This record gives sequence, C-alpha cells and structure tokens, in this order.
Amino acid sequence: MSEHLPVTLKADKDIGLFTYYDIVLSEGLCDCLSDDDVDYFFNPTTAAHLALPGYDVFVFGHIHPRVVIERLEECGEEVVMDPSVVITEDLYGPPVKQLLSLGNLERDGRQDYIAMGLSQDEVPVLIRMATDVQLHEGPPDSPVVYAPVHAWRALAQLRAPEAIVPLVELFRRVDQMRDDWVSADLPEDLAEFGAAALEPLTAYLANGDRGDWSRIAAAQAIRHIGEAHPELRLDCIARLSAQLEHFAVQSEMLNAFLISPLWDLRAVEAMLVIGRAFASGRVDESVQGDLEDVEIEFGLKTQREHPLKPNKLTKMGEGFRADWSAAGLPLPDAEGKWPEPFALPAPYIAPPKVGRNDPCPCGRGKKFKKCCGG
Repeated sequence: MSEHLPVTLKADKDIGLFTYYDIVLSEGLCDCLSDDDVDYFFNPTTAAHLALPGYDVFVFGHIHPRVVIERLEECGEEVVMDPSVVITEDLYGPPVKQLLSLGNLERDGRQDYIAMGLSQDEVPVLIRMATDVQLHEGPPDSPVVYAPVHAWRALAQLRAPEAIVPLVELFRRVDQMRDDWVSADLPEDLAEFGAAALEPLTAYLANGDRGDWSRIAAAQAIRHIGEAHPELRLDCIARLSAQLEHFAVQSEMLNAFLISPLWDLRAVEAMLVIGRAFASGRVDESVQGDLEDVEIEFGLKTQREHPLKPNKLTKMGEGFRADWSAAGLPLPDAEGKWPEPFALPAPYIAPPKVGRNDPCPCGRGKKFKKCCGG
C-alpha cells in the first residue's frame, strides 16, 4: 500500500491486538480494511493510554493474530509480530494439545476423549481452551477453530462440574458472534452434566441483561437435560414454565422459544401458562404455531376448531404469492398442487464450498472473500 516501515502488531492486556500507523497514511489502511470487512476500532477511547504523536491506533481486539496479520498483508503491509503477542495454541501441552489438530467434526458424532488420555487432571486446561477467545476467532481454514468445541465435549464427557458455569457463559457468543456451534452443539453437551447444570442455566435464562438468542440457547439446554434425564423432566418443565410466566415483559420471540422446548418435552403440565401467554398476544406464532397447534400436539384436541390466523411467515408467503402472480406465473391450489403441465423448478443444488482465500468461482481473478464472498 505504501513505502514505509513494517507494521508492528502489538498486544495490550485490556484491548487485545493493536498497531500504530502513520497518521498521514492511515486513511488508506482504513479503506482497505473496511473493504475486506475486517472488524477493527480506529483510535478508540479505550486505547487512549496508547496514544503516540504522529500515529493513529488500529485496535483488532482478541481475535487470532494470524487473522490480523493475513488481513494486513492483503492490504500490502509487511507485518512484524511484537514479543508481547501470544499465540495461544502454542501454550497448550499434551495431552490437551491433541485437540488443536482434530479439526472439523460432526455435530452428531462423538470422540472418545478419555481414550485420548484426557482425565480430570486436564480439566482446568480444557476449560481454558473451551473459553479461549483467540481460538474461537482463529483462522477459518485452520483446525484450531474447532478446538474449543472438542474441549467442551471433553469436559462434558468427563462431567467436570467446575466447567459448567464457564461453559454456560459461552452462550453470550450466540448474540455477540452468531456462533452456531455454541447455539446448537453446546446445549446438547451441557445435558451430560444433568442436575448440576440446572441452576446455572436457570439463572442465565432469567437474566434479562442477556440477549434473547443467548437465553434461548440456555432454554434449549434445559430441554436437553429433561430429555436425557427423564427423572429431571418435571423439574426442567417447572423451570421453563416459571420463565414463561414473565411473558408480559419478554419479547414475543423469547416467549415462543420458551414454548418450543416445552413442546419438545410434551409438557402438558405447562398448558395453563402456555395458554395465558398465547391469550396475551405475546407469542410469535410463526415459531411453533398457535395454541391449538400445541393442544393438538399434546393430544388435548384431535383437530383444529378455528382457522389459522395470519402470522409473520404466512404474511411473507402471501407476499411471495402476490409477486409470483404479478409475474404471470401459475400458483398451487389450496392443497399445494401445481397445475399441469407446470412443475416446480429443479431443486437447488448448492455449489461446492469455497474457502475465503480461494479464487472466486465467478472468474474475475480475485480471492473469494474480496469478491462474491465479501
């Protein structure tokens, strides 16, 4: 980008990774990083103690240093890493170090971590790895990004109670980072802890300062406990029902996703509060349907007595139908049957996955992340 001294990547214990950059040239680096969709902070107040005359401060937080270095190099910078920067995977020793290279894994598959030599002695290090922000935010094409998942699965297999609270705190990543592994995988793994996990999960669910999606993940964990441990089913139903009692001051989405795990637990015992929540109009009916859908699912009714009311999804569908009709295209009948000889288009087949640093398949000669994947 420019002919000047190499950029030195440094680390601060509070703000994470940062670098100084010539104040005269920094606008160009801002443009490049913004084009590459890089999360950074430019001269934030939290970095006021780092101020240096003639230089701006770029702060990258606690993501993996290699991610920052790669992105700076793509902006034409030569990067030097200061000794203050620590790459956390270098700090893990055997046998926990094995988890850094296991890589991608199936959500339904389970590794035998005990057979790999992991035991109660490794619990503190496994907790550190499961909550290691740098690993969570590592290079997307590196196996290290899956190490936290392997670590929390190992902790669940070992049933280490001291790991429960740190793992529950990871739910914040669902709202902050849209972390699918935390939202979909961690609730199921927390069920391995059984009754010991219920109090921390209930407290997290009840905390209105948490994001809705994070709280929903906690509710799903309680559901998984009720399913995996039948003797705890009624306790789990009671905890979910107690939270649903606050429907008047909760979002319609959260209320719907509290009813969802009760649905999965076939919680007929919760019908009173479920009915009150629906009657208040404070439930998003596009999630699990309306009260009659719940009653039919629970075997309290055999068929609907009232027509379905429009909800977010049906209104969206009506919009699609209107657009389809305006384009002069045929529509299916009330039973979903299409007129002959019209047939639905061939099913969509997803293209092969393309890595962020791979050439873009569009053929324009750019990296995928700087082209169609940007």
